[in-house]
Amino acid sequence: MNKFFQKMKYKFGRYAIYNLSLHITLIFAIGYLLIMSPFGAYLYSNWLAFFPYQVLHGQVWRIATAILFPPVTSGSIIWAAICLLLYYNFASLVERMMGTFEFNVYFFGSILVGELGAIISYLITGINYPYLPIYTHFAIIMAFAIMYPDASVLLMFFIPLKVKWVAIAEAVIYLYNFLMGGIITKISIVAAFIPVVIFFLSVYGGGGNVISNFKFRMKQRQRQKDWRDQWR
Repeated sequence: MNKFFQKMKYKFGRYAIYNLSLHITLIFAIGYLLIMSPFGAYLYSNWLAFFPYQVLHGQVWRIATAILFPPVTSGSIIWAAICLLLYYNFASLVERMMGTFEFNVYFFGSILVGELGAIISYLITGINYPYLPIYTHFAIIMAFAIMYPDASVLLMFFIPLKVKWVAIAEAVIYLYNFLMGGIITKISIVAAFIPVVIFFLSVYGGGGNVISNFKFRMKQRQRQKDWRDQWR
């Protein structure tokens, strides 16, 4: 797995989008403004959202424009701005520690798996369910929790809570939605969790390290911190 990934990185790494966390946050901001207006919601639903039938009949741009669906879809602009800022903080840290190419694979790989699953579901059931990558967006928190399990976040902006407990609570919610939801919900959750599981095993499983230099970077950061602390 590690050798295959390194070959892919060597061959396609130059095509990775640098600072992807910033780009996708800006795209989400556009998506939020779009779906919050009646015309924009109509435009997204009818021409931009990922519907398997439309994609298989020539509207292939939906593969890319589906990403416009933001992680926050309600509330005021101020609330959306706060949520997107928090999302960017999480995503940028994850991208910095994973690496540019690795984060591109983590994010886009999940979306492509979800879209492929939606197409397979359509071919089997004949029902044209839309694929919305909402679970992929929040999978970023899972990756952050794997990297910084003891980091604290402020629940409701004033209650400190370790991010690992936030991730566990999120996983429980996803499990409930998986058991109670329809086929497209199950596909979306599986697509979101595939990169999370691979990343977790690469960091803690002792197998091939998909995220090639993560452990080295963490040890290097700890050595730098220890060196600074001894001079305080």
